[in-house]
Order: sequence, then C-alpha cells, then structure tokens
Amino acid sequence: MVAAATLVAAALRLFRLGHQSLWIDEVFTWYSAGAGGALSARDLIENVHGPFYSLVVHLWTGVAGDGEWAMRLPSAIAGILTVPAFAWLSARWLGPRTAVTAAWLAAGSPFLVWYSQEARNYSLLMLCTCASAAALLELQRRCDTPGVLRYLALAAMAGLSNLSFALLAPLHLRWWLAGDGATRAGRLRALAIAAGALVLLTLPWVGSIARTWDWRRLQPEREAVAGETPLRGETTFHAAAVPFALHAFAVGYTIGPSLRELRAHAGTATLRRHAPELAFTALVFGALGLAGIVALARRGRLADTFLWLVAPGLLVSYFAAQNFKVFHPRYLSVSLPCALLVVVAAFSGLGPRARRLLGVAVAALWSISLYQHYFVADYAREDYRGALAVVRSGILPGEQVLAMGSEDPVQFYARGLAVDRVWLGHQSQPGVMPVKFEQALSRAKGTWVVLSRAEDLDPDDLFARWLEQTYPQAGRWSRPGVRVWHISGDARAAVDRPSPPVP
Repeated sequence: MVAAATLVAAALRLFRLGHQSLWIDEVFTWYSAGAGGALSARDLIENVHGPFYSLVVHLWTGVAGDGEWAMRLPSAIAGILTVPAFAWLSARWLGPRTAVTAAWLAAGSPFLVWYSQEARNYSLLMLCTCASAAALLELQRRCDTPGVLRYLALAAMAGLSNLSFALLAPLHLRWWLAGDGATRAGRLRALAIAAGALVLLTLPWVGSIARTWDWRRLQPEREAVAGETPLRGETTFHAAAVPFALHAFAVGYTIGPSLRELRAHAGTATLRRHAPELAFTALVFGALGLAGIVALARRGRLADTFLWLVAPGLLVSYFAAQNFKVFHPRYLSVSLPCALLVVVAAFSGLGPRARRLLGVAVAALWSISLYQHYFVADYAREDYRGALAVVRSGILPGEQVLAMGSEDPVQFYARGLAVDRVWLGHQSQPGVMPVKFEQALSRAKGTWVVLSRAEDLDPDDLFARWLEQTYPQAGRWSRPGVRVWHISGDARAAVDRPSPPVP
C-alpha cells in the first residue's frame, strides 16, 4: 500500500510539471544554482538559503538543461520520496499501523504537491525533515554507528537545504535525551559527536549567515530606527498569518482566495467571496485537528507536537513582528509533517463511520484543490513564458523589453533580447515615474512593457491606468498575472501625457 501511494504521488507530482512558467523565486534558484553555467565553492558558501539544493539543481541542469520541467524535477523526486519517508516517520512516532494512512495523506497533500512542482528547496527540506526525524526515532530502538551516521547525513542535508531546519533543534534534542531505554547511554555519547559534526559542517556558512540578516532586530525591546520600513507592504506580520498557514497546510494555496487575489485585495470582502470553501475547510480540518490532539494526548505526544508545530510558528511570527523576516507558510515547512501527523493520529483514533465521512471530505477538498492547481488560471503562477512569447512574435529590430514589477522572470524569459528595467516603486513618488519612464522609452525605437505583480508596489494599479490613458494607441495583451503593452513610435507621438495619480 505504501508503494501504491508512492506511485500515485509520482503521478500527481510529474503531471503538468513544466506546464507553468517559472516565477520569481524559481528564477532566483536558476541564478543561485548557476544553471547552465559555472558554480564555484564561493557561490555555495555565500548561499545561505539552500546550498545543497543549489548544488543538486546545478548538477542536474548541467545534464538536462534549464527548462521548466528540468528545473523542477529535483523537487518532484524529493516530493515522491517524501511518501515512504513520511510513512516511516509515522510508523516510528505513532506506530506501524499508521504507516499506510500516512503514505496516502503524504501522496495527496496539495501543500506537498505544490512544492514538489516548484524549483525551490522546500520539497527537499520536507523530505529530509521526515527522514531525519524517523532516523532519530530509530536510534531510540537501536543506537549504532550506521544509525548515527544516517541521522547525521539526513540532518546535514536538511540544514543545507534550508536554515529553517534549525527550528527543530529543541525537538531533536528532546528525542536525543528521551527515555531510559537500553539505547539511552549510547544516544548520549552519540549526541556530542552529532552536535560537533553538525557545527563543524555549518562553520563555513557562519559569516554569510551573520551578514545576510540584521540580527539586532530580534532584540525584544528594540525600537524601530528612523526611516525603517516593513520588509514587504504595509506590514511584515498580520493576525491572519497563522490561520492562513494552517489553511495552506490543510488544502494548499488553491482553495479560497488565490495568492494574487490576497496580495491585491486582502480583506473581509475577499474572504466573504470565498466563505463557503473556507468554512468547509475549517470544519473538516478543525474536527480532524481536535480528534488528532486527543489521540496524541493519549499517546503522550503533546510535548513533541508543541515543539514541532506550535513553537516554530511562534518563533516565525516573532521574526515577522520584529521586521526581521516576512511571514509565509513555506518558512514553516519543517512543521508540515507534524500537521499531517495530527491528521494521521485523528484517523487512527476515529470510529469506522467518522473515518469514512472525514476521509471522503478530505478527498473532496484535495481533489478540488489539485484540479484548480493544475487547470485554473486564477491560481496559476504568473505566465511570463506566455507573455514573452507574445513579445518575441512581434518585436522588431531596434525595439526593447521594459520589465516592471517583478523584473527577474522577465529577464529570464527575454534572454537574447534587449531588456531594460524601471522600478515600479517610482509610482509613489510624485513626478518621478513620467521622467523615468520617458527616459527608458527614449532608448529604443519601440518598447514592449511587461508588467507583473503590480500589486506589491502599486496596489491601486495607478501606473497601468496612467499608461492606458497616456498611450491609448499602444497594443495590449494579457496573460495570467502579466500584462504587456507595445509602445511604438506612433504611440509615443501623443503629446498630452498627464502625470500618474499619486495615492
């Protein structure tokens, strides 16, 4: 049954793997991995966001190329392997009878499918999180040299896939020290060796870690310095962040408001439009969550659950509240296995009728989420590939591409074309955008303006409205999340160019 679940997981993760274009963070992976180019040891040391994953992608794309399918395949493979790893973990943490349920839940989880189809390090992180936890629990049964080395290798891969693995240090320390069984003495001796080995392994990255973030922001009594702005938008943290993370863990990002909709129009009106599916999701997974907590309490696993699920959420929320790092469910990926284990515990403790009823409800929600993930454009990533295909089909010699909003994916898909950039943030500065925009237009005979993720810097879409008003003769195209205008010499001939309105 675990093998069958793994095959289903492979089908779900490989299906339409290269259908969507790469989005901005995946293009960052392309840069950090040196895909199609060179990758030095210095590049890996400077990379604190997943050097091991970058190395894997670099080696693979050197063979398979840097197309969407090739870039994402390492994540898909990691997502497939997560199914048996999660079954192994569930068998060690909750008992062997839960392994099959765990395998099927890991196979169908929309959150796991999403990150298995993204060229980022979170799928590999979740695989290594599951496998390292299972390996550590195995040491409570038999502590020998191969077991310790296996844990060290998996923990090292997890930490070098994403630094957020460090959020689980208290949990792993508890498991190293747990119990008075026959392996306790061996585990205590191995703990010092394992800790020392992991510290030595991460030493090369200490300097990069110290330089990347402003660690002073984590001081509890720190006051914001003059001119300090939130890392993103009006605030780095929102009261709805944790409920949103739990919703994403439950059904992914493709039930309820889409990510673009939330970025542009987060508020009660948006939530009301999606109230039925949000309420049903909360009802189903709320019931499973309560049942799972009861089942875990009977097994004596509540302390583990707090250290695995609650404590990381509190810490990441504190990071965001201190303007140290933005809050996002992916930064809690190390907690996703625990959230799924709560559901596994719930199903193992329910009666047959309740198990069938809630199983059908989960299957229905996940089927809708996966369908919308694969086929509904509103939930798709921005279609930079389609937008630049429009540009390539009509661009003339002497014309340029002007990237605005999210610029790096445009640069990626416009390789071989002349590309310029104008920062969309100039929109909020009175009188600046018309000057900057005209300067950019003057550098070429014609310009293809590619605008994406305008909601991040221009939530009221004022620039696009000004552009439409100023250049009414410009050609217009639209792809999911991306808009294109072609401003030719004739379109620029208009003389009445009003300044963009200021919020």
